Amino acid sequence: MDYTDIQKKLREGNLAETIPLLLRKTVDLGDWGLTEQAGNLWMTYQQMLRFMLQGINDTQSEHIRQDICQQLEFIACRMERLERIKLHPEEKYVSISKEMKRLPSFESIVTHLESLSAELNEVKTDELLRDSIRQHRMDDLIEQMDTAVIQLFNWTWTGEVWQHTDMEQAQRVLFSDTISSLDKTIFVSAVTLSLLEFADPAKLLFLLDGYLMDDDQVSVRSLVGFLLAFHLHYDRLCDNTELIDRLNIYHDDAAFLRDIYAVMMHLQMSCITDNVTSKMRNDIMPALIQGMTAKKKKEEKKDIDPNAFVEHGENPEWMDDEHTSKKMQEMAEMQIEGADIYYSTFAMMKGHAFFNQMPHWFYPFSLTASHAPEMRSLSHVAINKFVRLILSGTPFCNSDKYSLCFTFSSLGNMAESAIEAQINSQLPNVNIDELAESEELQSPKRADLMRHYVFDLYRFFNNYPYKLQFTNPFTLLKEHPIMPFSHPLLQQLLDETNEELAQYADFLMRKEFYAAALDIFQTLATNEFDLSLASIWQKVGFCHQKLHHTDETLHAYMVANSIKPNSKWTLSHLASLCATAGRMEEAAQYYQELLEIQPENQKYLIGAAQSLMQCDRYKEALPWLHKASYLDEQSDTAKQLLAWCLIVCGKKDEAANHILQLQAANATNLMAQQLLGIVMLMDGKMKDAHHLLRPLANDEMRADLHEKLNILARHQVLKPASVTLFMDALLLNIE
Repeated sequence: MDYTDIQKKLREGNLAETIPLLLRKTVDLGDWGLTEQAGNLWMTYQQMLRFMLQGINDTQSEHIRQDICQQLEFIACRMERLERIKLHPEEKYVSISKEMKRLPSFESIVTHLESLSAELNEVKTDELLRDSIRQHRMDDLIEQMDTAVIQLFNWTWTGEVWQHTDMEQAQRVLFSDTISSLDKTIFVSAVTLSLLEFADPAKLLFLLDGYLMDDDQVSVRSLVGFLLAFHLHYDRLCDNTELIDRLNIYHDDAAFLRDIYAVMMHLQMSCITDNVTSKMRNDIMPALIQGMTAKKKKEEKKDIDPNAFVEHGENPEWMDDEHTSKKMQEMAEMQIEGADIYYSTFAMMKGHAFFNQMPHWFYPFSLTASHAPEMRSLSHVAINKFVRLILSGTPFCNSDKYSLCFTFSSLGNMAESAIEAQINSQLPNVNIDELAESEELQSPKRADLMRHYVFDLYRFFNNYPYKLQFTNPFTLLKEHPIMPFSHPLLQQLLDETNEELAQYADFLMRKEFYAAALDIFQTLATNEFDLSLASIWQKVGFCHQKLHHTDETLHAYMVANSIKPNSKWTLSHLASLCATAGRMEEAAQYYQELLEIQPENQKYLIGAAQSLMQCDRYKEALPWLHKASYLDEQSDTAKQLLAWCLIVCGKKDEAANHILQLQAANATNLMAQQLLGIVMLMDGKMKDAHHLLRPLANDEMRADLHEKLNILARHQVLKPASVTLFMDALLLNIE
C-alpha cells in the first residue's frame, strides 16, 4: 500500500488498516519521533475502543476519531517526504533539503531577510552617504539579499507540512512592511512548488491569504498556485473543514470568481503550447521567411526607403503578399488569445548561469532590482531606454525578459550603437523617454501578470536542467483539465455563474478539450424545450461528435433542431452525420431542408442527391443533379453522379453525352471510362465493354463496378444473368 492509498483510507476514516501499517513504516524509516507520535495516537484510539466496549458513551468520540485521522495524515505526509529523502539521494529536492538543515530555523531566515531589507532601504534613503559608498554598500546588500531570498525559497520548497509556528512566519513574510514585493512573490512561488510536492492545507490557506493582498504580483501568483495545487491534490484536501469554510466566504465575490475562471483558462492554454510551437515552427515562420525571400530579388533591383514604411504607415513590401499577411494575422490572433507563441524562441536561451538557481526562474522582471551582475551592465542610457521600452509592455514573460537582457548585455559597444540607430530610424517621431515612462507600460495589467506567471511556471517545468526530477503539472492538466464539476468545492463556488461557465466551456471546446467541455455543456443543457438553450445543445452535439459518440451526437443535434428549426449549422451537421451513419432517408430529408434555405448550394444539392440514390430513389435525385451540373459546369463530381443517375433511370444516351464531356475535359478520368463501359454493356456491345472495363477490374475498382452492375440488375436495366456472366469474364480474363 503506497502513501496515496494510506491518505485515501485515512480520509475515509479507516484506522484499522492504516495505524498498524504506519507504525511499521515509521520503524523502517528509523524516525523515532514519528514512531512515538503514531504510537501515542494508537494508544489513544485503543483506549477509546475499550471505553466503547465497556458501554461508556463519550459524546466527543467522533470528534476525537476525526482528529486522530487528521494527525495520522500529517504523519503520513512527513513519512512520505522522509522516505523520498532516504531513497532518492540523487534528487535536487533531497540535496537542498539536507543543505537547509544547516540553517537554524524558518524564523531565523525571515528575521535575516527583514534585517537586510531594512538596511537596504536605509542605505537608499541616506542622503549623507557619498554615491560611491552608497553604491558599494548597496551592491553588497543586494548580493546578501539574493542569498537570503534563495534560502527562504529553498527552505519553503523542501520544508515539511506547516504547523502553527510555520504559518506565523509565513504570515510575517506576507504582511511585512520591510520585505519587498518582489521577495514576497518569490516566497509565494516557493509555497506553490512545495504544494506540488506534497499536499498541505495550511499552505493552501496561506495562498488564499496572499490573494487578498493589494499587490497584484503577490495576489495573482497566490491564486495561480492555489488553483494548480488544489486541482492536483483535491482528493487529499476535499475534507479539510477550514479550507471549506474559507472557500465559502468567496461564494458571492464576483472578482474572485472572474479571477478563478481567468486562471483556469491560462493554465489550460499553456497545455496547448506544443501545438502552438509546432504551428509557429512549421507553418507561420516558414511562410514569413518565404515571403521575405520572394521579395528579395525585387529589393535588389530597386532602392527601398525603410523610413517610408513608418512615415506613411505602409507595410514592408514582403508583407503585402496575401499569404504572408494571413499568417501574420494568425500569429496576432494567437497572441491576443493568450497563446505562448514565444516559448520555442526563448527555450534555447535558458542556459545562462542565472537560471542555475531554481528561484531565479520565478523572479518578477525588474531592471532596478539587480539580481544578476549582467543586469547592472545595462546602465548605458540609450540601451536602458530601449530595454525599458521593449520589455515594459511586451508579451514576454519574466524569465524571457531576463533572457533577452542577458543577450543585450553580451553585445559590444558597436552593437549598442547599432541598436540605438535602429530605434531612432524606426521611431523617428516618438519620444522614447515619454513612452518608456508612460503609466500604461509602468503598470502592467492584472491579466498580463497572470498569463506571464503561468508562462514562467511552464518554462520552469519544461526547461529547468533538473526538470525530470519534477512531476510536470502541465502534463497532468492535459490529461485532466481543471473542471469545476470535478471538484465539489469549486462547483459550490461556481454553481450560479452560468454565463462564465459557458464561456469556459467554449474555451475548452476551441482548444479541443472536448470531454471537459462536454461535462459543462451537459450541465447547462437543463431541458430539451428551452429556446435559449439551442446553441448549448449544438455544442453538446459537437463535443459528442468529436468524441465519436454517434447516437448521443444525433440526439443532441435533433434536440437543437427541434427547439430552433432551420438552423443551417445544425441541419448540415445532422445531414452529414446521418449520411455517415447510414441513415440515408433522414440525411436526404435534412439536405432537402437545407436546400429550402439555400436552393443553389452545390454541397447540399449533391448531398441530397447522393442520399436519395443510396435509398434507391434515383428519379427523385435526378433534378438535384441536373441543377448541380448546371450551376457548376466544371464540377466533375456533379457530372459523374448525373451520368450514373441517368444510367440507372434508363437514359443511357443522355448519360453518354455527359460521359463524353468528362472524357474531353480529362482523358484519364477512370470513372468516366467505367461509366462509358457500362453504357456499352447496356447497348449490347459486350466485347467493347469488356475491352474498356477489363483494365478497371482491379482490386480497387472491382467492388464498385460489381455494385453498380447489381444496382442496374435490381432496376431491371440489365439482366442478372448477364451481369454474372460478364463479371466472371472480367475476373477470369476471358478474351
